[in-house]
Amino acid sequence: MRASPYRYIPLISDAVRIVRREYRAVAYRGDRFHCPVCTKRWAGHARKEPCLYCGSATRHKLLVLWLDRFLARDPGPATEVLLFAPDWGVQKWLAQKVSVRLTTADYSAPGVDRHWDITAIDAPSDSFDLILCSHVMEHVPNDAAGFAELYRILRPDGRLVLQVPVDQDATSTVEDTSLADPEERKRRFGQFDHVRRYGTDIAQRITAAGFHVEPLTVADLLSAQDMAYFGMWNDIAYICAKDNAKGAPGATQR
Repeated sequence: MRASPYRYIPLISDAVRIVRREYRAVAYRGDRFHCPVCTKRWAGHARKEPCLYCGSATRHKLLVLWLDRFLARDPGPATEVLLFAPDWGVQKWLAQKVSVRLTTADYSAPGVDRHWDITAIDAPSDSFDLILCSHVMEHVPNDAAGFAELYRILRPDGRLVLQVPVDQDATSTVEDTSLADPEERKRRFGQFDHVRRYGTDIAQRITAAGFHVEPLTVADLLSAQDMAYFGMWNDIAYICAKDNAKGAPGATQR
């Protein structure tokens, strides 16, 4: 496992995680809330987010809701999917889809198919139909190089789903890749291993790599009532297509 500019930190062992997960599935079972990732249902006294069973936060739930629509549109050959920094819930959900040929990747975390530097991906151009990259780029010193590499390996009619923490009240991204102090990084960027806090200019930063970008919010897919039922807030993702892709890259087009 290679050294990483951001650290992989296993907070608890897999055995403890499994026992805790199965206990919660019984102790908090109900019909007040529903997780669209693992499909578990929870009682009113259970927390809404993250999911008590699969750990999915709003960003994971938004991704799965979009994927469900996207993958349903094409029953043809297997879709080549690259999942960066995989989390347990989304990876398991994708693995159950017969239409998906999944590759997982991370810079340093164990248990993935490929250890790839997102700024220098060891894969041929036009390799993937779908790339999922959630909460990675805020860790990467040269995010422009990362966006360029994602563009390179995406097939002409493919889609990149990019998710990052965004300060919706800030028009400009604040960053300092030279900052090394973990406490100062946490104060300025929200986490000890972040090198920037994205503002609403994130779309322009992605576009600079050649992508056509369409923001997708939870409210674009769900009513307020369903957002509460799924335990979600109005988070945002960016659906990205190469400029030569057919049609817009939104939630219902492919």
